[in-house]
Amino acid sequence: MGFAIARVLAANGAKVALIGKEQAHLDAAAETIMGQGGAVMGISLDVRREDRIAACYDRIEEAFGAVGVLVNAAGVAHRDKAMSLSAETLRNVMAVNVEGAVMMAQEAARRMVRAGRGGSIVNVSSVLSELPMRQVAAYSASKAALSQMTRCLALEWAKHNIRVNEIRPGWFQTALTEPFLKGPGAGVMANQNPLGRLGQSHDLDGAVLLLASRASAYMTGSVLTVDGGHSLLR
Repeated sequence: MGFAIARVLAANGAKVALIGKEQAHLDAAAETIMGQGGAVMGISLDVRREDRIAACYDRIEEAFGAVGVLVNAAGVAHRDKAMSLSAETLRNVMAVNVEGAVMMAQEAARRMVRAGRGGSIVNVSSVLSELPMRQVAAYSASKAALSQMTRCLALEWAKHNIRVNEIRPGWFQTALTEPFLKGPGAGVMANQNPLGRLGQSHDLDGAVLLLASRASAYMTGSVLTVDGGHSLLR
């Protein structure tokens, strides 16, 4: 999902920095995007390492100039019955999905204020931030926290012309959702969806381009749900 977001931004003129833990994966993704005419670089970073985030932004600004858009798409999931959920799993999910996103947004905001041009922060949440589901209590709680954090940051940073919005994807077939959709799971979820299918990588293109661009200049604290109608079933 992060790769698809980076690809569509680059295809529409953005200079893109890919952030992730595995440099080899970042390099492969960057090479693909550059082959399609995009300006892109990959930087290895574990978003749980707050002490390394500023240096990451330094590298981006050295290569591409001031940061104008941040898309927080890093995330981890789990599958545990609530009574078996370990404190370690809970802490890790919260560290990546909430703390990492907030620390990345915080540093982006500092630099946007310094540059005096404002900017856009897009948090990728999930329909599970509102819809309860068995065996994903930590993940759902983390996305609910990210949703509320989005609104709080939007309110606080509006005076700096920094817009903070949220995309809530439904069920997409990605590495993150693979444990849930293996076997007959994908077909079951697709058949239950009002549009009759799972999300495809390009299905987020419109929402991402809207929120990253000046087309959404009067939007902050907003939520765009991209789920094929899944949330209508509650």
